[in-house]
Amino acid sequence: MLISVHPGKIFKKFGIDEGFRMLHENGIEGIQFGMGGEIMSNSVVRSGEPNLMDEPLETIIEYVRPYKEASEKYNVAISQVHAPFPCWLPGRPDVYERMQDVLKKSIAVTEYMESPHCIIHPPFDPNAFSMYTREQEWETCRSVYEPLIPYLKKHHVMALLENMFSRGVEGERYAAVCSDFQEAARWVDDLNEIAGEECFGFNYDSGHCFLIRQNLYRSMTILGKRIKALHLQDNNGHIDDHILPYTGQTPWEMVIQALIDIGYDGDLNYETARGIDNFPAELEDIALQMQARIGCYMRDRILAARK
Repeated sequence: MLISVHPGKIFKKFGIDEGFRMLHENGIEGIQFGMGGEIMSNSVVRSGEPNLMDEPLETIIEYVRPYKEASEKYNVAISQVHAPFPCWLPGRPDVYERMQDVLKKSIAVTEYMESPHCIIHPPFDPNAFSMYTREQEWETCRSVYEPLIPYLKKHHVMALLENMFSRGVEGERYAAVCSDFQEAARWVDDLNEIAGEECFGFNYDSGHCFLIRQNLYRSMTILGKRIKALHLQDNNGHIDDHILPYTGQTPWEMVIQALIDIGYDGDLNYETARGIDNFPAELEDIALQMQARIGCYMRDRILAARK
């Protein structure tokens, strides 16, 4: 149950080797390697401009090699890889076709990084007033994930869906794909049935759940053992802040109790990039130490309950 973080802009500010040294020395045991932040941004996906992810896999592997080497040097695991996103946009077949190739390469990179999980956002219309039916949403989801099954098996990687939200007027947030947790559980099960083995799981984002006013305990216990990874992050119920736990309004006792009750034994990943990046460079080590302390507190609570 490693204490893992989204490193935010640490590598851009301090360099890869120094960034991993900082993480290690301040008590962080793992990271999410976000390919969207380090390689192919959301804006690049939407614009269609050329990117490293369009190059041969060998070229991409050489680019990420320094991250893996620094990870091994400082004993900071790459506990999860996050594929670039979005993988689909309404009315944009060019995005779907390009991203199918990108996702297959992302799965191969995940294996190279020795991480078991590649988080792949499910496809959805970001417009909160979308008129897609549940059947249309499922078929779109299946069209993205089913072609990846041979690559997941080849590279021994599990693809993780995630609970999403959409944006409405005046900053309002609404439930989107995989935020109906009973439906999300069914999607994971159906995809695994198609695959004939467990190739799919769920990455649970506490911040996304809190934004749309869902009960965190109930949602996590519905998903149960399907939850293979976490994005633990706080907000104030208005925007997706990605700040440190206990600095927003999330009811963390619900989260801790749910993790105990479902027998969760994966890493504790804190997707709290803004909670670290918001500090001046001179204070980022303090922010990392605080995140590590929070992680240890939650881990100790969970493990103590199992004795």
